[in-house]
Amino acid sequence: MAEMNLRGKGWKRRTSALLLVGLVGIVATAELTAQPPEAWLLTGQDTAHYRLSRDDEVAYAGEASMRLAARGNRRNSQWAVSVQMVDATAYRGKRMRLRGYLRGEEVRSGGLWLRVDGIIDGNYAMLALDNAEDRRVEGTQDWAIQDIVVDVPPESVTILFGAMITGDGKIWVDEMSFDEVSADEAPTSDGERQLTDSPYTRPTGVFGIPTNLDFEKTPPGRDR
Repeated sequence: MAEMNLRGKGWKRRTSALLLVGLVGIVATAELTAQPPEAWLLTGQDTAHYRLSRDDEVAYAGEASMRLAARGNRRNSQWAVSVQMVDATAYRGKRMRLRGYLRGEEVRSGGLWLRVDGIIDGNYAMLALDNAEDRRVEGTQDWAIQDIVVDVPPESVTILFGAMITGDGKIWVDEMSFDEVSADEAPTSDGERQLTDSPYTRPTGVFGIPTNLDFEKTPPGRDR
């Protein structure tokens, strides 16, 4: 997949640029985190300045949540995301909703994001993207629900989703779900399709179904 500039203005341009890069560096950047939730990884523009972790002390429900936190004061343009990749085959032709509960602490901007990758004319294409740009968590906020609703086209191959943080602060995510919804539930974005002239390369680490969306699984080698 073609590499694109990561320095666009606005959340949508940042997320679009990141997620057209091709996820080549995801496995390596995971080593920069301390005990991330099982099945989740950290990537983005400035992963060295952010930390992804499983938080055993803060949760909307159950015993743990996922936390994205800046390491010290960050410039407003710096950002990172947590990501999980899921095979799109079972969701083709369906309208799907990603839901999660989010909490913020002195965060410049944070929220859920979702992208659908596919193949058109033998080349990689981004078929859908929503990063909750118009409904972000800002400042300090208690738990609140957030939804992303997208249509998964028949050309889809992989679905990527997670949480995003921009600038300083912390966000927590808990009790995520990924479910089919009826046609009565409107998509949360107009849909953004970007075609490339690069062959599609399936990333490693793709799950058959969404995994550990409640963050209750303990990372390997760690006791509760």
